[in-house]
Amino acid sequence: MESSCDTEKCIWNETTGFSFEVPECVAATCYEYRGTVMPNFMPIGCRQALEKFEVRHDDIFIITYPKSGTTWMQQIMLLVKFDGDIAEQGGKNVMEIFPFLEMVDIFSSPDNFEEATPLILTARDMPSPRMLKSHAPTRLLPVDLRGDEPKSKVIYVARNPKDVAVSYFHFCRFLRGLPFYETWDLFFEEFLAGRAPQGNWFENVLPWWRRRNHPNVLFLKYEDMKKDPHRAVKQVARFMEKSLPDDVIDRIVEASRFDRMKRNIQSNPDSLFGITDTAKKEGASFMRKGAVGDWKHYFTVDQDRRFNELYAKKLAGTGLVFEFE
Repeated sequence: MESSCDTEKCIWNETTGFSFEVPECVAATCYEYRGTVMPNFMPIGCRQALEKFEVRHDDIFIITYPKSGTTWMQQIMLLVKFDGDIAEQGGKNVMEIFPFLEMVDIFSSPDNFEEATPLILTARDMPSPRMLKSHAPTRLLPVDLRGDEPKSKVIYVARNPKDVAVSYFHFCRFLRGLPFYETWDLFFEEFLAGRAPQGNWFENVLPWWRRRNHPNVLFLKYEDMKKDPHRAVKQVARFMEKSLPDDVIDRIVEASRFDRMKRNIQSNPDSLFGITDTAKKEGASFMRKGAVGDWKHYFTVDQDRRFNELYAKKLAGTGLVFEFE
């Protein structure tokens, strides 16, 4: 049974160990780490190890806020690495190839996070060059990635926050171990306040936008990738120092289309996760829609107004602009 709550019946617990009020579903599945809500399958030991993680010069990181196109970018990066030949993955799912540095191996132990192996240990022992992944805000990343001179290469993918919020709401109802928000309205309030699992969207995105011109940083927008996938693949290939002919670029674009990835067990991680009973009943998938503009089916007029006010305040003067449809 999922731990759930809604705006009518939610019990606000002041003795959960959080320094701010959280819904019951959050208290049951998460903890607070340095002011940020973290799911229990990203335990404090992994968080601390991530901050001390030794970065190598030839590492390449993909860093994103959750539900911003992470799996899509992993697929593209692998295909670029293997010259468009997906068979080189050796039958492994993309999620198994990129260690998720702050997480335990819930694939091998979906029902008991305490016994699962920290994936950062897997990453530590990998031969170079490594491809690694994190959703952590900059202040919780390894020391060598926090400043204005990141030691290794970082691909950062940003998605418009309204679609992120809707996708994340559904993901929380999909993946066992995340808070099961009973209603969109409740999740919206938590997201707006920066209390969604793994933190504040603005805090995650803006530091990498400020570093977008650094030679070790490739900052891409999800919406631009959807609009012109060929250009995005070429940008990734150039950043990874790969020179690929046009026919290989075409193959990569085709193999990384949303519908193709959703049908491919090597790119859709559905079979790897422990999912909620609700997700099973609804036939839900890790890869839900991948669309731009789905937020319009969820945001009320008042929610849209409130979010727009926050968005305008936080992004004022940054030059960062997103497309929302």
